[in-house]
Amino acid sequence: MAAHPSNWGAASMRYVLLIVAMIAGGSVWAYPAWAYDDLVLPTVAFSATAVHETGAVKTTETIHYADGKLRIDRGNGFSSTILDLTTQTQCLLMVNHTYLIMPMDDELFRRYIARSLDATDARKVGTQIIEGQATTKYAFGDDGALAAAGSYWLTKTGVMMRREYEDGVFGRNVHHLEFLTHVTFEKQPEELFSIPAGYKRVK
Repeated sequence: MAAHPSNWGAASMRYVLLIVAMIAGGSVWAYPAWAYDDLVLPTVAFSATAVHETGAVKTTETIHYADGKLRIDRGNGFSSTILDLTTQTQCLLMVNHTYLIMPMDDELFRRYIARSLDATDARKVGTQIIEGQATTKYAFGDDGALAAAGSYWLTKTGVMMRREYEDGVFGRNVHHLEFLTHVTFEKQPEELFSIPAGYKRVK
């Protein structure tokens, strides 16, 4: 399945407008939200291990969240990404001590952050304890460019503990499972969400 063509033009135009604003502006984190005013941002700070299983491929990341910003550390010499969910921009910290600022990836944030029920037509289908956390399970229909449909499990503080879905990329269904383990709720160091000293911006 593919995203409905009627959604492409609006999304593309918002993307172009944000790029123009970024070129014209100067501040890294100062651009206003442009596409999603319906994100369910967690109300607590936390860190966790994020596990992603796509078919037979499994990857893990360390994530940190606080005050609308999410840091994703991939480890093993790979880059890190800081999503600013309030301005909907992202900063890519590269291993060569350079960084790149760009609009927030339209699919990346969906691995960690839920959207409102109205935005996705999601519906409550039950409750479940995951990693010691009480969650509500929601079923959602086709969402995003991947036309993914499945379920996610959300705590009352807005932390998405698990997401499971299938998409129709390349004409066949691919099963995805994303979940958090080793979740620790505590204040996160502010420097995790800032550009490290000595990094140079790539334009």
